[in-house]
Amino acid sequence: MPAILILCLVLQVVLVVHAIQRHRRDGWLLLILMLPGVGALAYLLLTIWDTVLQGKRGGKRGRTYFPQAENKCVPFSLPFSPVPFSPERELRRRRATLAVCDNLLNRLALALACLKHDRYGEAAQLFEILDAGECHDDPLILLGLARSRFGLEQFKGAKQSLERLIAANPNFRSETGHLLYARSLEALGEVEDALHEYEVLTSYSPAPEALCRRALLLTNLGRPGEAKALYQALLQRLRRAPRKVARLHHQWITLAEREIAALPA
Repeated sequence: MPAILILCLVLQVVLVVHAIQRHRRDGWLLLILMLPGVGALAYLLLTIWDTVLQGKRGGKRGRTYFPQAENKCVPFSLPFSPVPFSPERELRRRRATLAVCDNLLNRLALALACLKHDRYGEAAQLFEILDAGECHDDPLILLGLARSRFGLEQFKGAKQSLERLIAANPNFRSETGHLLYARSLEALGEVEDALHEYEVLTSYSPAPEALCRRALLLTNLGRPGEAKALYQALLQRLRRAPRKVARLHHQWITLAEREIAALPA
């Protein structure tokens, strides 16, 4: 009997680790832990079934990889909901989950999914509801609201959301939020303030996007020499970086090279 219990415990641990590694967090991890026998059996059967399906779909197509960013919020989904294959399918699943259980976490999961798939109007409405409730002045909610409004080209609203975020959360730090604030100022024509924010941001952040946007603004302000120096510094740094880092920032490397070629010598 003890041997059987030990075997069951080992199987339980293996399945939990497998669920974490495969990012199957939309209820499966909770199900395995809360219902050791039934949950583990269901998860094991699903894994076997997926393996069979992959074998049938094999050949040139190879393994299917699902977006990992989506899975950051899936603990709030229905346990047996399938992993989405497309944006529309994911959004339908999120909306259905919210319709079944209208709570804060499901609403947040849908808001983040809308934001990820550029459904800025719906995302803004959801973040506004969250901000009006118990998440009022929460920095992540306000950041999501600002991103949604920026996507809708409501730059003044995005700026106001970010200013309220800092006023309510003075110790909160976010490179994403700082970049968004600088871009909102630039879009509103407040170019000097935007340039100042870009300078502050690039003083502590190595993000190529921030540096490139600062350089682009300098070019528009008639300061091509400073812009060119920034591009050259960026390219020099990324050329020394590991190849996978350079591939990750290929978009900004291409922009920097193009701008250097277009700027006067």
